[in-house]
Amino acid sequence: MPKETVRIRKGSILVYRCFDIAEEIDLAKAEKILAEVSGRERLKLSRTSRPAIIVRNAPITLTLGETPITIGSDTVMAETSAKIWDYGVLSIVFQIPIAPGTRWQELQVKAAAIEVHHEIDQLARKRATQLSETIHKSLQKPGEWARFEDYVIYFLEQVDGVETGQDLLDKADVTALIFAESDGNLAKINRDSLLEYVYQYKENDMVIIDWNSALVLEPSGQKEIPDVLEFALTHLLEMRYYDDLIDVRLSVLYDMIEARRKKFGRYPFWKLSHEANSRYIEFSEFIGRVENSLKVVGDFYLARIFRSAIRRFRVGDWQQSISRKMGILAQVSELLQGEVNTQRSLLLELVIIGLIAFEIIYALVRVH
Repeated sequence: MPKETVRIRKGSILVYRCFDIAEEIDLAKAEKILAEVSGRERLKLSRTSRPAIIVRNAPITLTLGETPITIGSDTVMAETSAKIWDYGVLSIVFQIPIAPGTRWQELQVKAAAIEVHHEIDQLARKRATQLSETIHKSLQKPGEWARFEDYVIYFLEQVDGVETGQDLLDKADVTALIFAESDGNLAKINRDSLLEYVYQYKENDMVIIDWNSALVLEPSGQKEIPDVLEFALTHLLEMRYYDDLIDVRLSVLYDMIEARRKKFGRYPFWKLSHEANSRYIEFSEFIGRVENSLKVVGDFYLARIFRSAIRRFRVGDWQQSISRKMGILAQVSELLQGEVNTQRSLLLELVIIGLIAFEIIYALVRVH
């Protein structure tokens, strides 16, 4: 079957936007707030994780109704949902239906349009802001980061003429779809690199993971794999957020040190040392919290998908960057503590000299 004749019988496009809205979120409190709101606004609330994924603190899933989205010349109604994670992340998901009978090349065109479609960013940001305001009392140290993570999953359940994952690779230009290229003129080296991240559990399913999008062929229609990819995406967001935050904190710390040296000379740096130590502890706690958030992935295949997504998203690189900067922060803290200790020793020496001088003067006065 030529590639241009491949048609989608059933499927959807899952468009993700993940935002950091707080340092932490009290999910119990947020759930209580949302339960009250859902009674008035008919929002559907869920707190159960899928059996194959065992998360330390399962996120809150919220159905937000439909959102009209214009892609190219077409306007579609996308089912919209949100997930609230305890480590401060809010993800918005638009599920855009693929019309039955859609040709593969038409899907490629739609993918390219979604790639540059900034309206989705605005819609997601608006939804995230509204939801953040609703659960504001459950947020600890709220503050919306200007950046966000985006991802697209092409979720296919039925494809005409395709019985196995290998059939789909042979008959459809999957690399052009994942790379959101509508012309199909990708270099062989790009195609080969993507095929290193192809996974299958059964003959009739398949997962292909890239850094910005993925293709999931899942005849059962179950969403465990998209859930795992979304979870990995939130890890990437948090790593990027804290990497940026450490940069800001280090820059501010350097500026404070320089300003106080110029203004006060040998200024007592105990406040700066305390600030540096506090930041180091804060970042250490975050790394531990995120690493422990997924205690167990009960399904070996899903665990493999999760690890692959973590590698493909280069989460390890971001974590190494954070660790390196935390090392710098620890060194700054140690240097500042050394400065504090030096100044304390100097003060102590001055006190001792003063006492000795006082004793000598007192003794001379008594003699005379």
